[in-house]
Amino acid sequence: MTPRILVAALAAALGLAPSAQSAWVMNRPHDQRQTRPPQTYSESKPIQPGEAWPNDEKFRWLRGELEIPETLGGKPSAGGCVGLRLSCGDGGEAWFEGQVAARFDNDHPALILLTTNAAPGAKFRVDAQVYGKVQGGDRFGEASLVLIERKRVCEPLELTVRPSETTGAVPNGLIGLSQGGGMADYEAATAAKLKEGGFRWFRMDNVFTSVLKKGTNAPWRYDWEDYDKRLDFLAALGADAIIAVSYMPQVLDAVTNHERQSAPRDYGVWEELCFQAARRALERGRRVAFWEVWNEVNTGWLKPGPEDTGSEPFRKLYSQALGKEATDKEVVRRFEAYCKLYRATARGVRRADPTAAVGGPALASGPFENSERGHCFHGRGFARGLMLWCRQEGLPLDFVSWHEYFQPPEVFAKEAAEFRAGLAQVPEIERGVRSLMITEWNQAWWADRPQDHELGAAWAANCVTRAFIPHRIDRPCFFYAKQGDMNFRGDYSLLLKDNTPKAAYNMARIFNGLSGQWVRAEGGDGEVSCVAAWDEARGRLSAVLVNFTDRYNIPRPVRLAVSALPAGLRGGAWEAWVVDATHSNAWNDPRQAELTRVQSGRAEGPGWSWQNVLTPNSVTLIAVRAP
Repeated sequence: MTPRILVAALAAALGLAPSAQSAWVMNRPHDQRQTRPPQTYSESKPIQPGEAWPNDEKFRWLRGELEIPETLGGKPSAGGCVGLRLSCGDGGEAWFEGQVAARFDNDHPALILLTTNAAPGAKFRVDAQVYGKVQGGDRFGEASLVLIERKRVCEPLELTVRPSETTGAVPNGLIGLSQGGGMADYEAATAAKLKEGGFRWFRMDNVFTSVLKKGTNAPWRYDWEDYDKRLDFLAALGADAIIAVSYMPQVLDAVTNHERQSAPRDYGVWEELCFQAARRALERGRRVAFWEVWNEVNTGWLKPGPEDTGSEPFRKLYSQALGKEATDKEVVRRFEAYCKLYRATARGVRRADPTAAVGGPALASGPFENSERGHCFHGRGFARGLMLWCRQEGLPLDFVSWHEYFQPPEVFAKEAAEFRAGLAQVPEIERGVRSLMITEWNQAWWADRPQDHELGAAWAANCVTRAFIPHRIDRPCFFYAKQGDMNFRGDYSLLLKDNTPKAAYNMARIFNGLSGQWVRAEGGDGEVSCVAAWDEARGRLSAVLVNFTDRYNIPRPVRLAVSALPAGLRGGAWEAWVVDATHSNAWNDPRQAELTRVQSGRAEGPGWSWQNVLTPNSVTLIAVRAP
């Protein structure tokens, strides 16, 4: 059987449109994203799903001429809701009926709704601009016609907000920031833009690298220029400082390491460095609220010195943390170095500032072993080992911290539960832990197209509504704040060089604007989630609706009903603000990058409702204000 016949046979077996009913062509390449599909496809050539896609940085248009078959998935197509599943190359945007229908990448394929009343033989055209490569994606991955459940696309999903049923106080800010290696700049305009976004804490690592120098009349001297600049910047935007004590000043390296990952050759000197840093912050009116010890030690970002031998007491402690014998001596050596580093940091900081919060271990991913979760490494050993070490040495553990990227909300929730399970076994330490912090977090740890547009913003919003808020994960730190250029290249950042906000900045601004008390929000499903807050003092009721799923997200009609408007809001104004494919999205149009209001009206009471369609990968704020 030839490959083309095999593909057709497989498509028929799955009930998908065979290749003869879906003809695709690929247009000639271009250097930049184009704002609309071309009228004609010059120099085009045929291409079918499964074939290779050019592996370069060029942009290309696909055009599909589609015909509805008699059956899909073994069911008659007539009268059904039919969509096109689409994935190609490194991602792109699908156009249908003159507008952007969905953006996608190879991890988040699109589903374009073609019709809610299919007629066999009906023809449709879809254009898709496939972006130049940033990361993976070297195939025309998928172009499949499918039936979609009618209820999902035609019946409004009912959501209910109950302002009289409060469930707890809204934190002062829901999303903070994280930045490695210093800011792109420390200008007042950048601080002002971040302050506008409501970011109330900011985690920085790589802070100590240049502080300690060799002295002339003394063994050491301190160079505070970069340290002071960072703390002054955080003060200007009104954010609490979370300082990750890293990395090692080269003059203090225990082993030669040009990546700044060495343990100190003298833990006493390190303790004094931490003392001097905390004292200087206090003396300058720039108190550091949180001190996080090191960065991603579990994956090897701390190289033990000659005196960190993996001695028997540390092997026993690490074995106790694991729940089995520790057999990897190099991991035990690294654990020993981390324990000593943590002790020296805590003692130094607390000498200067007895109430400062100290914590860790800033894991790369959650507190699991690789055998339990494939993306985790030595997490349980270092997380529970730190808890046991703090109990043994009488050290503070005011917060526990870790990093996570790309994973769905349920993974964040399981990681938080595992931290809590470990703490429950060490009640003396559990009592002092105030927070569970995600101190680095974003859609990907690599350059990835969704981080430039609404797909990454919706992914992050989905984490907030489904993991951070319900599972009490505190101070999530979005990585990172600002890039040093104006190029869209899948960079992690919230701001471009000229402080133009990306979609994710506007998403964070929406959440950081919530205040007052959480109120009960009912409804939702695997795609649409909702949280709501009532601030009586401000006279503002807010609801945030997120439409996101990792694969095949579609437009969802919703009806948001407020069971009974607070008396002070009746007759007040309501507004809707949206981050989606065409609103509040610099990737779509840099001239319309700011958070955009799309609707407004009067909220008559006592009951009030709002009905609309949530576009794919969107974040919507509905706010009702007192008249």
